[in-house]
Order: sequence, then C-alpha cells, then structure tokens
Amino acid sequence: MNDQKFIVMSADALVTEDLKLLETLPNYRRYVAGGARMESMLSVYPTVTYPAHTSMATGCLPGKTGIVSNCERLDPSAKSLPWVLDHKFVKVPDIFTAAKKAGKSTASVFWPVTGNHKDIDYLINEWPGCAENVPIETALASQGTSPEVLEIVKKYMREMPRTGIHPDCDYFIADCAAEIIRRFSPDLIMLHPANVDGVRHGSGAFGEEVDQAVKDTDNLIGIVCRAAEAAGWKDKFNFILVSDHGQMDMKRVINTNTLFADLGWIETDDDGNVKSWRAKTISSAFSSYVILKDPSDEKFKREVACTLSSIVKDGLYGFGEVLDEKQARERYDLYGNFSFVIETDDFTGFGDDVTHPTLARCRDMSDYRQGWASHGYMPEKGPQPVFCAKGPAFKENYLGGRGRIYDLAPTLAAAMGIDFYDCDGRALTELLR
Repeated sequence: MNDQKFIVMSADALVTEDLKLLETLPNYRRYVAGGARMESMLSVYPTVTYPAHTSMATGCLPGKTGIVSNCERLDPSAKSLPWVLDHKFVKVPDIFTAAKKAGKSTASVFWPVTGNHKDIDYLINEWPGCAENVPIETALASQGTSPEVLEIVKKYMREMPRTGIHPDCDYFIADCAAEIIRRFSPDLIMLHPANVDGVRHGSGAFGEEVDQAVKDTDNLIGIVCRAAEAAGWKDKFNFILVSDHGQMDMKRVINTNTLFADLGWIETDDDGNVKSWRAKTISSAFSSYVILKDPSDEKFKREVACTLSSIVKDGLYGFGEVLDEKQARERYDLYGNFSFVIETDDFTGFGDDVTHPTLARCRDMSDYRQGWASHGYMPEKGPQPVFCAKGPAFKENYLGGRGRIYDLAPTLAAAMGIDFYDCDGRALTELLR
C-alpha cells in the first residue's frame, strides 16, 4: 500500500499572478518550488468558495454536488440564509470517503461543507461566525469535531477571533493542522486558509495588502510542512497548493430586487418588508440567481426572460448576460431551484436589498460580496486559480497546461493509488511520476 502522506492546502483566491511573489519566499521555495504545477486552473460557476471547494473534493460540478451557493438553499422567502456547513447536503462521494474506503486516515481543517463528515477522522469544519452566541468549541463540536481534536482547538483558540471569519483565523487553521499532523499522522489532510481572499475583498484584487497576505500564506505553508518533517514525514509527504477562484475589482453594486419591485414582481409594505413576490434574486456577488415563486407558470417565465433580456441590451444595470436553466446546465452543468442566472458586465456586483436605492454602496465590508473586489462570475473570467505540487508522487520541474479545479480529487486518488468515483474531473496524470 502507498505509505506516502498528502497535505492539501487550498489558499482561497490565490491566483497565478501571486506565484511570482511566492517564488521569492522561503517556504514556497523549499516545499513547493521545483515540483509540478499547472499553468492555471479553471474554476466552476459560480466562482464561489463553497461550491468550488465541494467540487474540488468530489471531482463533480455544482449541479451534481447540490452545492450551488454558500447557503444551504436558495430560498427567497427565508429571513436569513444559513451557510451550508453540514456534509449531508453534498449529493456525491468525495476524496475523504474514497481514502477512508481504501484504509487511509483522514483530516480536515476548515475545508468547507465537511460538517459531521463520517469519513473524516480528525475534523475541524469551517465555522464562518455562524453561531455568534455559542462558544467556539461548542460550535465546532456540533459540526463533528471529536473530543481529542477539541483539545487542539482549545490549545490554539486564542488565535481564533470571536467571529471565526477569515483572514483573522488563518494562523489558527495552520497551527491546528500542524498539531493534527504531529499527534495523529493522517494519510490525507486538507486545510483551507482564506487570508488572501479576505484581503482582496477588503482592499482590491491586487496591491500591497494582497502582497502581505501572500507572504502570510508562505508562513502558513511553513507551519504545516515543518510539522510534517517533525512527524517523520520528511521523505514521504506530498504538499499540494491549490485555490478555488480569483477575484476582480468591483466598481458598483445593483440591488436587482429593487428592479423586480419596480416591475411589480415584488410587493412590499410601507416599511419595506416583502408582502409577496413572484420573482426574487439571491446574489453570488458578480452573479445572481433568479428564483420564481411558481416556476411552472410558463407565461410569467417568458415575461421574466424577455424583461431580463431587455435589461441586458439596455446596459444600464450591469447585466452582462442572462442564462436560463437550459443554458446554465449546458454550459456549466449548473442546475437547481432557480430559473435564471444574471451574470455581471465585469464591474457590477449584485445585492439582495428590496428597497431603494437600486444603486447600492460597494466597498462595504458588512457584506463580503460587496467589497473592493469579489468573485462569483463565470469561471473563464479574471485571474485564475493555481495547482502546485511537490513530493515523491509528483514530477520535478514540470509545467502542465490548463486544468480544472475539480481535477483535484481524481488527481489525489491517482497519486494515492486508490480508486475514485465517476466524476467530471480527470486525474492530472501528466504531473505524476
């Protein structure tokens, strides 16, 4: 049996342009440079963290995984939309299940949508401030963190801010992952720091603040890889650095639901509360889902399609393109309980407010979707994600072409010498020895 160890770090929103700086930094140079990497990686649609990471772990596109948003469901009637934390919402098997089935031990630190995952031995699910009045250890325990791993959480909890939101908790993530490596020596560990993503949202796609976040990422690489050496893995561990999407600068935000209210599709009371609705949107930052109250009403669906098409042609509200259900499925294998997807004109983001003004503030970090930069657009746009790997399973000094982020799971399975499930991705065998 393959006795190599595998560490996968997904540095959220890291892009190929960042590698120029990383290549000058000590930990990247020691643990990543000189290995195998792809020229770039294509993300999924929408380019959003939770759908992307679920696709990375399963090898399947969002329509198949059932994770099409950071939220549990697309429900415009709900007063709030909780983040999708529990793995029960994922409809297909993943690399953790494949590894466990093959007799491997597994670990995950802040990898999205792994809550209560039965095939992860050492689990700390990502907890993005979802239970503000609940102690951190209690919140994590509810998501499947075992008592022995909670001891690690308590050891490093001083590094976790009360909100549990990136980028402030990323040293907590790296230190917990390092401690899991030292104590339990899992065969596969996957972790998800997001300092680069958080800084890009807060300052723009590129700049000095982002450069500092990239330098911090190098520190995180060093923390986990030095732990691997301390655990006796020196000649048998593979370190794989990946990411989920890039970001583009955002120039303005349009509240699409205010347009729908003006069209008579949403009715509000004098206080701006929704009384009834026929069509509403749920934003993914640079794209937005359109949900119909009665999707079987074909006459109204045609009315919505015609109106959205005219808004695209007008060019006033940032609608670059509108996909219907068939187009979303055919182009991106994206499907769910929505009827249309509004895509950006590449500088307009979308908000969910129902009341005026239609033109909302951007660069407002009270909603991460409306920061200085964001994502959620079609995957072929903007700076692209990365795939870099070094270790005994991977070739030295090899540059491949363009892959897809959902190639990660089948590539890991091939490198580990284990079976994997039918999926949309392929094993990047050109990177393997």
